[in-house]
Amino acid sequence: MNKKQALKGKIKKQAVWYSFLLVTIVTLIALTYIPMLTTIKYSFCDVEVLGFGGSEFIGMQNYETIVHNAAFLKSVGNTLILAVMSLISIPLGFVLATLINNVYWSKAQSFFRVGYYFPNIITGVSVVLIFQVVLKTNGGLLNSALSFLTGHEISIGWLTDSHYSRFGATILNVWSTLGYNMLINLASLQSVPREIYEAAEVDGANAFQKWVYITIPQMTSCFVFLFITSVINGLARFTDLFIIGGNTPIGRPGGTLQTILMYIYQFSFETPRYGIASAGAMILFLLTFIVTMVNLKITGFFKNK
Repeated sequence: MNKKQALKGKIKKQAVWYSFLLVTIVTLIALTYIPMLTTIKYSFCDVEVLGFGGSEFIGMQNYETIVHNAAFLKSVGNTLILAVMSLISIPLGFVLATLINNVYWSKAQSFFRVGYYFPNIITGVSVVLIFQVVLKTNGGLLNSALSFLTGHEISIGWLTDSHYSRFGATILNVWSTLGYNMLINLASLQSVPREIYEAAEVDGANAFQKWVYITIPQMTSCFVFLFITSVINGLARFTDLFIIGGNTPIGRPGGTLQTILMYIYQFSFETPRYGIASAGAMILFLLTFIVTMVNLKITGFFKNK
């Protein structure tokens, strides 16, 4: 009897703990796993109306259509280019974190931390509205600053000229993510044991040598984390580019800012072809998975396990 009561009490206690997870589990199943499985199914079908049947199995036809579509291939190229260009915020964040870490007055350091992180909490729409003024062709703040520095009029269409639009979009992205990268780098910097620096000083190392031979090697895991998350975020970029293009997914100007996610949106809402959109979503998933695995392999993540 005692054993049965103990077992019953144990089950009851565990049921209480599992009940806290129930809402999360149901939410994941309803909003993540079921839609994901449905997307896999739709990618092999010709879907007429979502949720009302009418889907016909057509095998790999949606995938064949996509991989031979020039617009989709261009969106893949745009996505990869923008994702790679956005990585510049990682070394910039590291340099900024190093400078802030060398500010020994705690209140001043806190001021810089908050000040540089502040852009990260501003919504994507607000950021685009701000940079439409900063990157304006005529009278924009950036062009005005360049004109002042060079001594002649600069009128670059950072968001309207297809030759410069990717650079303008990267400037916007770096400004938005620099504070986050700085904060992660700063946290990692401050976790490096001071004893290592003290030992290096005894051996006669100067500040630059300590930065190169101690700080940077100690930051490897931080760089790996930021690199992988930045690439994943770059592959899933949508909101700011959508607004820059005038709330259309065609990637204005000249399709240079259309990402894979915008291509999926186009065939989900503007010209509904749900099978094509689902196939695009699966290709984006595979691309993200492959890039992440390659990054982990190159950085030696698996060797450390």
